[in-house]
Amino acid sequence: MTSNFEPHRLFRIVPAMELDKFSFSAIAGARYHLEKIAENLNSAGMQRYWGDDLEIDDLTRRKLQANINVFHWHLRAFFWELVASFDTMLQWANQRFDLGLQEDKVKWEKIPRTAGKDQAEWDKKYAILESVWESSWYFEVRMYRNFAHRAFLFVQSEFEEQKTSHKSSHQLKMTWLLPVREGQQEYRIIMEQLQYYLERMRHLWEVLFKS
Repeated sequence: MTSNFEPHRLFRIVPAMELDKFSFSAIAGARYHLEKIAENLNSAGMQRYWGDDLEIDDLTRRKLQANINVFHWHLRAFFWELVASFDTMLQWANQRFDLGLQEDKVKWEKIPRTAGKDQAEWDKKYAILESVWESSWYFEVRMYRNFAHRAFLFVQSEFEEQKTSHKSSHQLKMTWLLPVREGQQEYRIIMEQLQYYLERMRHLWEVLFKS
């Protein structure tokens, strides 16, 4: 389906935009959302075992659900920022090595091996980017990010029953994401998994721009 509209001619990357710094800023954004995810894991909504007392008033239920929504907003944003960091690296490479792509066409599948300048250096940078694109961890990041455009990511939690002489309750034991890749480790603590992705992207940035 064609659109009746055209993008504004000034809606583009301009020379003042330092794309290496923008890529790092996206990583910092992912770190911010990871901190918020950790905070929200401790919220009343995320800590609640919904099989305990379902007879709660509507106002309390809405407040608890709001905790859960905030958790999911930050979870989606975490993956968006990680992918934004990588995509900004591709925009940087397109400019730095004169790859000849329109910026709205820049994506990994179209990135050429032949550069307009500094071919030997581009060969090294291309190999770095290719190794990440083909890695299991970045495949997982892309899959989680893309699913966020369909619905909230499916998160599961395990609760441990706490019994006293008067009543029993449940305490959150662990939370995890469902795997998105065949062979991916299951039941991985969510904060460990997300921290791993963040560290890998930070390492990529260091290797790409500092080596």
